[in-house]
Amino acid sequence: MLAAEAPKITDWMQAWGSVVGLLLSGLAAMATWLLFRHEIRVRREEQRDNEAAQARLIVPVLDDLPQGPDEVRSFTIANYSGVPFYDLRVMLLRNERLIGNYPSALHVLMGEVAGSFSYLEVPGVDVARRAKTGDLAIGIYFTDASGLRWSKLNREPPTRVRRDDRWAVIDPSTTRDRQRAAARARLEKEMELRAMTHRSRSRFRIAAMSALVVAVAIFVAFLIYR
Repeated sequence: MLAAEAPKITDWMQAWGSVVGLLLSGLAAMATWLLFRHEIRVRREEQRDNEAAQARLIVPVLDDLPQGPDEVRSFTIANYSGVPFYDLRVMLLRNERLIGNYPSALHVLMGEVAGSFSYLEVPGVDVARRAKTGDLAIGIYFTDASGLRWSKLNREPPTRVRRDDRWAVIDPSTTRDRQRAAARARLEKEMELRAMTHRSRSRFRIAAMSALVVAVAIFVAFLIYR
């Protein structure tokens, strides 16, 4: 009686061993896939970091406040990269809105650049008076030696741009529209992040369910044909 039962117990152990092995294989495949995604993310971050190597070494600085009544705000831009950059645009900003610029064309630059701003006529803003205060910033657009276009605000990290439209002239009549557009952009970004999280969870559930279905199918097949 015991001798007759021994093969059945062995078959059961083999069946469960197959199921456990299949589940472990599925988990290993999932772990490999997650590791692959992490590796891709790390390499993309490294690529972005390498792309911004020269842009980080372009440093715009607002000079001291003007003292005389006819003095205008000036700037200095230092290039510590050792290679040229191109098509520089320099802007004087208040609350990230354009109130002055450097009107001369700066096409190819290698070392330090210095100049003075020309003030713009902005509705409702005394630009000359604002330019003598400390609540201003300098913004620049430039193209690096690799042909990538960048924007930079003060000493903040550079930002890749496709067009020179990061900063605009102050227009009180469209402030509410800009606020609504910014809120809409934040909402769209949040919804996109939620969708990405939902897709990742759905893929994990599908993979887990597939592994479970295969395991059950193997177990049922064993029961039928044993």
